[in-house]
Amino acid sequence: MNEKLARYLDGMFAQYENGEAIRELKEELKSNLEERWNDLKQQGHDDETAYKMMIDSIGDLSETLQSVAGKAKELKSVQKKDYSLTQMENSDLQGIRLHDGKFNYSALNGSDFSGSDLTNSSFLCSDLSSVKFDGSNLTRVKITITSLDGASFERCVLDQTHFNTVDLSGLRFENLTLDGTIFEQTSLDGTSFKNSVLRNVLFKNADVKKAVFDGTSMDKLTYAFLKGHGAALSNAITI
Repeated sequence: MNEKLARYLDGMFAQYENGEAIRELKEELKSNLEERWNDLKQQGHDDETAYKMMIDSIGDLSETLQSVAGKAKELKSVQKKDYSLTQMENSDLQGIRLHDGKFNYSALNGSDFSGSDLTNSSFLCSDLSSVKFDGSNLTRVKITITSLDGASFERCVLDQTHFNTVDLSGLRFENLTLDGTIFEQTSLDGTSFKNSVLRNVLFKNADVKKAVFDGTSMDKLTYAFLKGHGAALSNAITI
């Protein structure tokens, strides 16, 4: 049965690129079908009947296979470094690992980078509106002259991330630990740092007066700088 099942699955998956996601789905399906086969045999079905019932239990997997194959192809293609001047709106880029990548002058609006590692990458003059960076590692990432309207940074690592000449108004950097993060020439109207920890964070030519620091913890130098530039720190504490 194992050889017959293997041939059947090989035929089913033949048209799809043999990426990791496809291989994992194939192995999981094979394991489940083998369990189904054993159950049917224990129920007293002969080999031919058990095999037919096992195959019938698969149902129509075409939509699932196409979805997984598309994502696997997308993730595989991201192995190159330079994605400058590309149209990648609404791309599913969850979980990619791309150090030193370049996304300059690119359309990425609506894309999802959740759970990705983009250490040392750069975004210059790109459209990142409504992009999700939730749970991503953006260590030493440079985001310069870039649209970020509606972007999400929940649970991000932003160590030494450099925001330069961008509008961060209304965005949330809440419940994060920011270490060495740089906000240079940034608009911070309504930008929220609630309940975050700020260590060695630099606000350079940034308008901090309308930023929200309720419940924020920060080192004394950062506190002194923000206080001196008119930030509202009545509910902030030093560490």
